[in-house]
This record gives sequence, C-alpha cells and structure tokens, in this order.
Amino acid sequence: MEKMFKRSLLGAAVAVAAVSGSANAAIELVGENVVMYGQAAGFIHLTGPEAQGKDGAAQAVIESRIGFKGRVAYDDLGPDFIWQIEGGNADNGAKSGQLGARDTYLGLDFEGVGSFKYGRQLIAAYSYVDWPHSNPGLGNVFDWHNKITLGKGFSGFGDRVDNNFRFDSASFGGFNFQASLSGMGSSTDEMVSSIAGSYSQDMFSVHAGYYNQADFVNSDGNKDGDLSYTIVGGSVFLDSLTLTAAWKAMDNGLTNNDQDAYSATAQYVINGTWVLKAGYAATSESKLGTDDDSQAITGRLGYILPSTYLYMDVRSYDYNGSDETDDGTNLLIGAEYYF
Repeated sequence: MEKMFKRSLLGAAVAVAAVSGSANAAIELVGENVVMYGQAAGFIHLTGPEAQGKDGAAQAVIESRIGFKGRVAYDDLGPDFIWQIEGGNADNGAKSGQLGARDTYLGLDFEGVGSFKYGRQLIAAYSYVDWPHSNPGLGNVFDWHNKITLGKGFSGFGDRVDNNFRFDSASFGGFNFQASLSGMGSSTDEMVSSIAGSYSQDMFSVHAGYYNQADFVNSDGNKDGDLSYTIVGGSVFLDSLTLTAAWKAMDNGLTNNDQDAYSATAQYVINGTWVLKAGYAATSESKLGTDDDSQAITGRLGYILPSTYLYMDVRSYDYNGSDETDDGTNLLIGAEYYF
C-alpha cells in the first residue's frame, strides 16, 4: 500500500481520505481476515466526434463495484494467507457486477520477502503502463493503441489476465520488483513472462518493465505470439506538483514491426483540495505503417473531499494520423466515493 501512496499526490490524498475515520473506511467483517471494500463511481460522458455524419452521444458510465479481501495470520504458519475477490463494474455490461471480474487471487505473504499470488491479476510490467501513465484518459493511446498486433484470432498484449502467477517483493531500501508468468491456460507454449521493478525516494520514483510472449502455433494452426514491449518511466514529486513521463517500445517479431508510445502528465494540488492535471500521450508511426500514429491531450479539474473525488475532464483524441473516423473531443463530469 505504501508504494501505491507514493505514486501520486492525488492517489495519496484520495487513499488517505478513504481510510480515515471508521465511517469511510473499508468494512472489516471479521477483522483483517474478511474485509469488504469498493467504490461508488461513475461519470457523465458527452462525446463530440470530429468525423462528418457521426452523432454525438450522452452517456452515464457507471464504475461502481465491490470487493472482498483478507489477510489471515496463523501461529503455526510463517507467511500470512492473503486473498481477494473483486467484482466488475455494475454497468449492465458483459461482466456486470460479477465477482472475480477484476483482481481475484489467493496467495502467501512472507514478511520482509514479498508475496506470491495466483489467480486473476495484472501482468507485472502492465502495472506501470496502467498507473500512473494512463491517467487521466491517456490509456486509449498509451495503453490500448497499437498497429503491430494482428487483430482478431491472434494474440495481443495482455493486461489483467486469468491464470496469472505473480510475485511482488517487499521494499528493500526503496527498491521493489515484480515478476509474473501467465497465458498458459491452454498451452504452456503460449507463456507470457514479465518482470518489472521500481526505486522510490521522497522526491522521485523510477520504474521499468519488460513483457514477452514467445512464438507458438495457435488453435487455428497459424503462427502467433512473438510479442514484447519494454516500458521505462518515472515520477517526480515537488511538494504540490507531480510530474510523470514514460516510454513504451512495442515489437512484433512475427511481422518485424514495431511502434513506440509516450506519456507525460503534470499535476498540481492546491491546498490539498483542488487538483489541476494535464496529460499527453502519443504513438509513433509503426515501422511498416504510414499515417497510423495517434495522440491524446487531456485536462482535469478535480476536488478532493473525505473518501470522495469530484472531477471534470476534457479529453481530445486524434487516432490514426489524418483519418478522422474515430477522432473527437469528450467531456466527462464524474464522482468517485471509496469505502
């Protein structure tokens, strides 16, 4: 949890508010053994497409969800038993409210060493793609956008996945590392290996990660896989100002194609209450492509209350070079309450 708090001043403020005071804390049902937690969250989403003939939309996007987790200590067992069952967003989608849709695992936590967990969870390197470099609204480009994977019926880059075996080390003087093996639910030939690590001090945090899937023959008899990426990034904490930046280099060995992605954010917190944040993300043209680069420019005004975060975002997207099909500017007005 300490690592999460250091990742951004906003994350710290919201997290501290969420656990301060019994009325707003996660609900201990059986002490630390069984804890219920969650969020009531969502936003109004007004879309403004750029392409001619495309209609705008007004949506109510719900991200509310609940979860259960626990830590059990035994007199006759050295490590603590840890577990989590987290539900999906209650948005009437494919996995609406389904327990297990998000991080759901069992494991052991060895004091001073780290934890080993198995189940549904994030791939090691993806933890840093997701946070802090995809917020606010930069994930559409920095995370998801690429022109080097082969599409439907073929492997893409995994993020939160089933059948994931993951180790998270303890912190050793500010350094910690993560490693995961996944993708083997159908065949060990499809294994995805990933390693990542970070080093944090009071004024900065730097991190790097590597994701790799070797080539294999898929169920359709086609050669597949041979995907990898490297991410290098960091954060600088200057009192109320937080700066982040990252570079992600993606490669497809099957097609000899590659593409880079970039992310940068600046956040300023006024009196621990008002939040001003701007973000930029972009992908380069792929090695074999032309005019297939994308960019996102986002801005946020936020307001922090106990256990609650109110925000308004403006998010502008320019996908696939001069092609305006998916381009547009969106307005979001939302609230998040944590318990």
